[in-house]
Amino acid sequence: MFGSTTWENDEHMSGESAEAETKTIEDVNLIQTQLKPLLRFILAFGVGSFFFLFPIQWEGQTTIPLDVVVNILQVSFPTLLEYFTFGVVLTGGVLTSIAMIEHHGIMTFGDRLELEYWKTSNIFWLFRVTGIVIAIPILIGSGPEWLFSQNTSGIVWGGLLLTIALVIPIGAIFVNLLAELGGLQFIGTLSQPVMNPVFDLPGRAALDSAASWLGSFSIGYYLTRNVFDRGGYNKREVFVICTCFATGNLGTVGAITAVLDILNVFPVVVFLYLISVVLTAIILVRIPPLSTVPHEFVTDPDPEPEFSGSVRDYFRFALSEAVQTAKEGASIPRSAFVGLIEGLKLTGMMLGTILTIGMTAVILNEYTAVFEILAAPLVPVLSAFGIPDPQMAATSLILGGAEMFIGATFAVGADMITKVFVVVVVSSQAIFFAASAPMMVEMFDDVPIRFRDLFVLFVMRTALLIPITAFLIHAAVFIGFL
Repeated sequence: MFGSTTWENDEHMSGESAEAETKTIEDVNLIQTQLKPLLRFILAFGVGSFFFLFPIQWEGQTTIPLDVVVNILQVSFPTLLEYFTFGVVLTGGVLTSIAMIEHHGIMTFGDRLELEYWKTSNIFWLFRVTGIVIAIPILIGSGPEWLFSQNTSGIVWGGLLLTIALVIPIGAIFVNLLAELGGLQFIGTLSQPVMNPVFDLPGRAALDSAASWLGSFSIGYYLTRNVFDRGGYNKREVFVICTCFATGNLGTVGAITAVLDILNVFPVVVFLYLISVVLTAIILVRIPPLSTVPHEFVTDPDPEPEFSGSVRDYFRFALSEAVQTAKEGASIPRSAFVGLIEGLKLTGMMLGTILTIGMTAVILNEYTAVFEILAAPLVPVLSAFGIPDPQMAATSLILGGAEMFIGATFAVGADMITKVFVVVVVSSQAIFFAASAPMMVEMFDDVPIRFRDLFVLFVMRTALLIPITAFLIHAAVFIGFL
């Protein structure tokens, strides 16, 4: 625990930690493979994996099909996307206001609007409504000059909201195919030998990590929330996944390396980035505060079946689990539709908050020296680790806490080694207070994840990443990779 968070009094808790019995191939009854559920699993897994896990080449860059679809929609329908995004912000703010008015006993609206989903704290009610106020002048193009700067609304509205408004609903379609029709069980079972002993996580968490790295942290969060609501994760596991594995996606890392003109070493950057994330996670999951988060569930626990055996045994068991889930699940169209609706609701819940907090962060960066002042203590530390341009690097790392892209691109004029260092650390920080932090707090209010907790973890992650990344970069230079 940290701050004054009271884990034990969470009113949403409805289950306790459960242990799954370890089995071998002789202990399980593998289901008789039936053609229809097998084909349903293969099709759902293939389509879902392809759209947000499979790397492809598009316009000279490596990305994923989901990113391609989002980019095509952004380019083809820019005005419609602006109005759609505003509509989502407006709907979220209005429904939250209705829910909170009823919650405070001012007026009753009945049950048809499913208002329970939109209840939140008073502060987040304010954030969502403020988001509407900020969005109106941005949409109509009339307002104060500071609002329309490329470094303010250009980043938060143009760079974040217009992307999130598409990524979550579209990505939720394919995430739900994996979650509902066997993909989660298949990946989870195969990943147990690594995820369990190394990170003390269920094997299924590997899919969340892959979704974040190859898709986006928002997709990873959605998948984690989906599994959490089913009893597949406890609170500690959710906290670990969100703060240790939902780091910058590889597409954004590629975009940053392009802006910094170091695409020639992109494979090295990606390798160092992944190693830094893994090493940091191995340490953080074993120490407070993450090690002290209780193993509590918000519904009846559904522990992942633990299994031991040969690689062939694991594959047979994983396939059996997946096909059984596909057999019991809804049809592919129905699962896709449910995913779309849930994604739209989740987007409406988050966009206003992200806009309010994101604009606050970028305005502070653009018009004050607060981030440079905060970076000052890091300068001698980075100098001691042999990082060139330590002042620029330190400011980039602090800015990374506001928004990953802002922080990384601040180092555009730095030495090549500094650029690589900044990209790796900022991409690995995982907690960005203009985007991922408010999304985490909104999406996992029943864990609970609080801003003060995220600040502590941001400091801890950065403190670990600096020496880890510095060592890796100096090793890469010594070997001749950089």
